[in-house]
Amino acid sequence: MPAGASAKISDLAIQQLHDYDRHRPGSVFENPGIALTIRDAYALQFEIARLREARGERIAGFKIGCVSPTMQAQLGIQEPVFGHVFETELHRSGVTLEPADYDGLAIEGEFAVRVEEDLDAPSGFAVIELHNYVVRNPPLTAQELIGNNAIHAGVVLPSKERRVLRSPVELFHEPITVLRNGQIAGTSTGGALPGGPLGSVARLVKHLAQFGKALHRDQIVLTGSPLPLYRTERGDRFEVHSEHFETIVAQVSETV
Repeated sequence: MPAGASAKISDLAIQQLHDYDRHRPGSVFENPGIALTIRDAYALQFEIARLREARGERIAGFKIGCVSPTMQAQLGIQEPVFGHVFETELHRSGVTLEPADYDGLAIEGEFAVRVEEDLDAPSGFAVIELHNYVVRNPPLTAQELIGNNAIHAGVVLPSKERRVLRSPVELFHEPITVLRNGQIAGTSTGGALPGGPLGSVARLVKHLAQFGKALHRDQIVLTGSPLPLYRTERGDRFEVHSEHFETIVAQVSETV
């Protein structure tokens, strides 16, 4: 990357992190003069991650998004995107979420895996992924999505995580349902993702290798939602049900 481009990425990363801290992520993309390639957008994302690590935040894992046809249609992005997951944004089932801590809080129900010593035999479980669902320069582009950490804002984990998966197809056939205030918002299976959730892990490994990175033991991978992204309203209660995994619950605060 030319020196000028590197300086631009560095400046954008500082501004991005500042805006994220004030709960207004991605505002740099309101500037129509920003022109990034996909490679630039990932360079920006990795630079922000570096800054977050430098101030003491720990990378807990990674996410893949825009995998299922449902999500690609909703966001208008036709290729998978990847993002970072930080320990500071991990919650446990039963958490109450404050809308003021997010910008356009939205959720997804999906499967996640945690890397064990053997990458081919991870632990699996259902999660609720949190998002800052805002587009600064419509229509949404892959560059804005990637540069804004794939709009990831956190994840709600089960109180106790699942044992090691017995078979690579175990998540493929597992049903998953999102309930909003007791009503079914959507239902699908892990098979709605190409290659299933473990296919997403393989895509992530290949993606990280392009940047000289790799998955490590105990890191979490959010494998992508087979269902749409759901915007939240105050007082909403979301549940993610599956047949063989713990139900995940997140409540949106009613307090203004």
